[in-house]
Amino acid sequence: MSNKTVRISDKLIQWEAEKNPLAPLCSSQINAYLSLSEYLGNTDFISSDINDSNEEKLDEKEEPQILKENIETAEDFYKFYNDIAQKWMSAEIKPCIQLANELRNQLDEWNTMISKMNECMQLIDTLEEKYSEVSKKTNSLYLAGEELHTDQTSLSKICSEINERLSIFNAVNSIQLKLDSPSFIVTSEMFANMMTSIDNGIQYLNTHTSYRESNRYLALYVNARYKALSLVQTYISQCLQTGTESLDSTEFIAHYGKFQAIAKKIRPVLELIENRMDLDPVYSASLDDCVLAYVTRRKVLLGTSITSMLSNYTSSGSDYCSTLRSSCKILIQLTHDENRLYQCFFTIKCSVFREYLEAVCMHLYDMLRPLVIHMKHFETLVELCTILRIEILQDYVYEDASLEVFGSVAELLLQDIQERLVFRAHLYFFTDISEYKPSPGDIAYPEKLKQMEAIAEEMQYRQLTRYDSTGSLVSSVSEAPSVMSKQSVGGWTSAADLHGMWYPPVRRTLMCLSRLYRCVDKTIFQSLSQEAVALCLKNIHQAALIISQKKTPTDGSLFEIKHLLIIREQIAPFQVDFTIKELNLDFRKMKNAAWGLIQKHDKMFALNSSNSIIEFLLEGTPVVLENSVDSRRLVDQTLKESCQTFINNSSNTLVSPLTMFLDEVQKYIKWCNMQGLPAIVKQQEFAQPKAIQEKVQDTLVKITKDLPLFLQSMALYLANADTQFVLYRPIKNNILHIFTRIQQFLTTNSYSEEEQQLIACPTSEQLSILLSTSSLVSTKSNSRKTSAISINEDPAETNENFK
Repeated sequence: MSNKTVRISDKLIQWEAEKNPLAPLCSSQINAYLSLSEYLGNTDFISSDINDSNEEKLDEKEEPQILKENIETAEDFYKFYNDIAQKWMSAEIKPCIQLANELRNQLDEWNTMISKMNECMQLIDTLEEKYSEVSKKTNSLYLAGEELHTDQTSLSKICSEINERLSIFNAVNSIQLKLDSPSFIVTSEMFANMMTSIDNGIQYLNTHTSYRESNRYLALYVNARYKALSLVQTYISQCLQTGTESLDSTEFIAHYGKFQAIAKKIRPVLELIENRMDLDPVYSASLDDCVLAYVTRRKVLLGTSITSMLSNYTSSGSDYCSTLRSSCKILIQLTHDENRLYQCFFTIKCSVFREYLEAVCMHLYDMLRPLVIHMKHFETLVELCTILRIEILQDYVYEDASLEVFGSVAELLLQDIQERLVFRAHLYFFTDISEYKPSPGDIAYPEKLKQMEAIAEEMQYRQLTRYDSTGSLVSSVSEAPSVMSKQSVGGWTSAADLHGMWYPPVRRTLMCLSRLYRCVDKTIFQSLSQEAVALCLKNIHQAALIISQKKTPTDGSLFEIKHLLIIREQIAPFQVDFTIKELNLDFRKMKNAAWGLIQKHDKMFALNSSNSIIEFLLEGTPVVLENSVDSRRLVDQTLKESCQTFINNSSNTLVSPLTMFLDEVQKYIKWCNMQGLPAIVKQQEFAQPKAIQEKVQDTLVKITKDLPLFLQSMALYLANADTQFVLYRPIKNNILHIFTRIQQFLTTNSYSEEEQQLIACPTSEQLSILLSTSSLVSTKSNSRKTSAISINEDPAETNENFK
């Protein structure tokens, strides 16, 4: 082979090289090549021509020619391959060629059809263009028609609005003509429609002030409204005047009947005004004028009759309480009737009507206030307060909202009565409690108690006798006199414990407080009660001192204890705080500052901080001190002091010889200490066994003799076994303590047994037996209960124990 052939073969080899092929094939070409290779491999026409003479027999003439041909170049190969392919194509692929020709013919027909279809599409595009042009022209015509329709609608609306606005402006003239017509009637339906037109016109013009001449037409509408309302007021006044001309001022029933008949005619007109109250304040003013016309007519008919009726009660000579009660009931009924009659005319409460009711109710205030401010009787004032607070305000006014106006007048009168009551109470406290001078009968203790005790025993004996004769306990108790009462613990309470036998200032204080409790406010009552209790305690103490001077200190102390217990027991049920705060000014700083100003008089005009005048102004300001005063605690404290004084006095009285002896011993020891001498008490004359024995015997005799008298006095004054035992127990302890000190004295000073036997000082056990024998309450020592008072306990706990 030549070099050219080699290059061609090399290039043929590189056609399908894996890297950088010279003639790369696409995937479809590769598939076609593989299919052709497979087909050629199956036929194997080259090898069969050469080697297989049984399957394909070639012409013997041609075979040697083919074989003789030499393939030296690629061109020879291609030529050889072309010849072979032509033969193969002519023999094997002829049907395919025919099919390909048929397909080619069909392809030409389809191409012809496609060209025709393209021509049709071009025609369709032309039609679409022409259709869009026609559609645009149609839409523009439709939009133009819609726009014209919209313009027509807006013009129609503008025309109607113009007509509506013109109707507002044109209607005012016809309205004025109707209002000026003398035959125009306010009760007709035309008047109601006209009022609606006036309201609508005013409202429209107020919201469209920018219109031309809107202010002028607004003024015309407002003027028309005032004319219409004046016609209404004139109509109502004429109806009230003509309907009640023939009435007499004393015929109350005819009053209400006539006015109810008038209300049926006036009510439709008033509804026109009441329904428009929210539109403009002028309607409220017009309604007030209508109410004023109604009220004026009611005053003309009722004013003189109410005054004369209430004056009849005051001039009839009846007591103030019945006058107040009757007058209040009349005004309550009158207020109810006036409210019901007002509701027949109006449905809206007006201040004018309230003022009218106040004027009606003020007749009661004007009538009673002059009587109240000159009233001096305390009980009458209390009764008037009770009537107003309980019977009138609480039972009537607070349960009925329609009586609010009458309630305000009643409360005003009540305040005046309470003010007068407080004033009279202060005077009563000073004149009848603080400045009370007891008569001989008031401080006739214990004679008064003994007399009452004798009467009580006689009455009890009669009751028991009657019980024995009838055999019925129920009848004896039910028929018992009111002065007798049973004690909760058991037994009969002394008749002297009833309030009729109390010391007059005590009885007056408690009676006054019990009446004031329901008549005044709690804060006022607290102040009054504190003042009354303090003055009462002061008077009780003064009376106790007088009794102590005339009788014995025991009687004075027991008198004071008895009435202090009564006060504490009686003020306990009051559900108020008896603590009040008092404000006082403390001028001690001012005093010190004034003294400093005098001492620094040379620095009054100093220009530095040491100016004495400035120091006086800064340091001399009075201090406000707040002091709390508790009446209950004051009573408890006073009671505790009185009981302690009674216990000490009673103990000292019973053991006075031994007390004096112990005092002498203490004085001698003190004198010896001052002189620096040894205190040998036993050698002194007053400390000899015989002298001590006499003092011990005198003390025992005094205890045996006087102790039962003390206990009888306690039972007579206190009439309570538990209270007596509480007071007796510290007395007994004091006596035992004195004898214990004597025993200690004898032991400390080395008295011999013979001397002690000569002195015969009893032991604590012996003395306890002696005291128990002499005591009237010894039989209750095993069953005593909580004490009414306790000297060593807190006053608050003492109060609870006493209850």
